[in-house]
Amino acid sequence: MVTHVSGIGDPQAGRTPAPSGEDVRKGPRRGLVLGAGGMLGAAWTVGALCAVAETTGWDPGTSEIILGTSAGSVLGTLLASGVDPGSLLDHQQGRPIATGPLVGVDFDYDTAVGGALPPRPRPGIGSPGLLRETFRHPRDYPFLTMVSAFVPPGRGSVAPLGDLVRALVDAEDGWSGLPALRLVAVDYETGRRVVFGDPEAPPAGVAEAVMASCAIPGWFAPVPVDGHRFIDGGAWSATNADLLAGRGLDEVYVLAPMAVRIRPVGDTGRREQPPGSPRPRGVLAHLVSRYRRAVTRQMLREAGELRAAGTKVRLLAPTLEDLAAMGPNMMDPARRPEVLETALRTCGAALSGIRAR
Repeated sequence: MVTHVSGIGDPQAGRTPAPSGEDVRKGPRRGLVLGAGGMLGAAWTVGALCAVAETTGWDPGTSEIILGTSAGSVLGTLLASGVDPGSLLDHQQGRPIATGPLVGVDFDYDTAVGGALPPRPRPGIGSPGLLRETFRHPRDYPFLTMVSAFVPPGRGSVAPLGDLVRALVDAEDGWSGLPALRLVAVDYETGRRVVFGDPEAPPAGVAEAVMASCAIPGWFAPVPVDGHRFIDGGAWSATNADLLAGRGLDEVYVLAPMAVRIRPVGDTGRREQPPGSPRPRGVLAHLVSRYRRAVTRQMLREAGELRAAGTKVRLLAPTLEDLAAMGPNMMDPARRPEVLETALRTCGAALSGIRAR
């Protein structure tokens, strides 16, 4: 039986406290945040997860809470289903899987969601209802949520992502079989965040929640859930890490493929990029660069909220070398192998440096 899950109306509402009763786990209670980032963001995150597992000896899939947004929702669901980071890497690289839930599961990462460019969107405004809400209460919404209301409805389909999840998640167990999993989407009618996996959200299967979290406005069609349309959780925040505040966690790892690496991997706001770094060239590269700076600032604010609640935060984001491998189009399949290899190296080096210190 699928457990009904909950929605929240604002950044503070709907947060569920840590489970009550005696905690039988030993060691710190850890949370894992997997941010948005498209195809290449997912590839970078797989490399980062492997680096975390190798350098810390901790399996990210054993997190008390796994919070996924957009591409992070897919990877979070795989981890919660028992897929280890090494198998994620092998699956991305097309290697045969010998054990675990991914055995016999085929998925073409390069073509599954349509390639590097979106289909031409439908004419019209994406969400007149959300547009009205943002005009009435502009201070209640992030800028990107407001922009999402204007974007024409996308024609792309996230159905292949749903099929991947259905191949791994038992329809009978549903959410009850994935107690650590939380997936973030945005209600396209109201503009409010919804955390699928929390106690009072609209009823939805795990596959539907993943598709909703991945429905990039203007690229993919919104996903209907319980009479409402839902879009990518990144329309509110690329990380949504603040949603883990107040859940009794000792430590949270935030993997943010759309942010910019800061030094060290931890509680600091200094960006890695030195003043003399070359400026991005081209309109798309310039826009992506500005977006990454905004994501980084928001991630740091969210991390500050977690720290204020007494939680240690580890932030991991792409370096300049990673950004060069990615390029400006995060859906470009041709760059995926290089992004994987680069992330393994850069994230491993960063985490090894922290361990040494």
